[in-house]
Amino acid sequence: MLVSVVLPCYNGAATLAAMLDSLVRQTYDGDWELVFVNNGSTDNSVEMALSYADRLPVRVVNAYVGHGPQGTVGHSYFVGFRAAKGDLILVCESDDICDPDWMKHMVKALETCDFAVPALEYETLNPPTVTWGKDRGLQARGEGLPSNVGPLHLPYAACNAIGMTRDCYRRVGDPTEWMRTAWDVDYCWRVQLAGMKLTFVPEALVHYRLRDTAAGRFKQARNYGRGHVNLHIRYGMRPWWRYLAFSLYRLVRAGIFNVFGTLFGKRPFAYWVYDWGFARGQLDAFPILLKAQLKHVQPERSVLEGKKPEGPQTSVTIPET
Repeated sequence: MLVSVVLPCYNGAATLAAMLDSLVRQTYDGDWELVFVNNGSTDNSVEMALSYADRLPVRVVNAYVGHGPQGTVGHSYFVGFRAAKGDLILVCESDDICDPDWMKHMVKALETCDFAVPALEYETLNPPTVTWGKDRGLQARGEGLPSNVGPLHLPYAACNAIGMTRDCYRRVGDPTEWMRTAWDVDYCWRVQLAGMKLTFVPEALVHYRLRDTAAGRFKQARNYGRGHVNLHIRYGMRPWWRYLAFSLYRLVRAGIFNVFGTLFGKRPFAYWVYDWGFARGQLDAFPILLKAQLKHVQPERSVLEGKKPEGPQTSVTIPET
């Protein structure tokens, strides 16, 4: 049995060595390959990956034509999944670190499940000013999988370290590139709508790197907020006025938390600004939702019925700033 580990990268040289070193330390003793997906890096990321060829079974594939990057990280996964040759497909990213037993536990779990999700740990790679405390946070050992995202409110995972069987990939299909930053939530929902479930594997651990500056956290959260609108367009939209009201409420609430949390809390502005960025991103994307409603765009029934979409998919573009 061959395991494919897909690692997308765009200019990740600053943190890539730590991830590659963690893959060298894996205790899994079966056959595996590292599919390094280069999306047009202009630093020495590719050279760094190839320098590990004597220690890792690395293979470089390109996810761009001409000048990169092309698309978002979902596009890199699209290319990586198609290039993978393994019976199992695992995922990791260039700014994180995998625990030595990560691959072993993921492979073991996938012997009896279709889609495996590791635990994320936040304290090793991040300052305490932007973390939530031991075993806290999205997908942490003490928290499990969240289900707080609408409109379906099904469990989901951050797909920076997931694993699935080849059969699961065949049934679900490729990542939907136009979902942008929400591609991982979308993919997890499609897995479940296809009749499979997400299996949380707390023994498999990934050390996750957060943005540690106010500007970085705001920008990341804003992009996530923009991507969130695509979930509503694909799976069913609440009335535009409800979406707008909730987004404004979240923006005001986040602003209050920013002020009082920074003045009286134990964490600085960089910690509290995340929710503010997400709410701002939702407002940025509101015209896209309104346009879709005015055009009477309907949810994709093939997706809601757990079927792989056929034919071209309508692209929803949210402008960058």
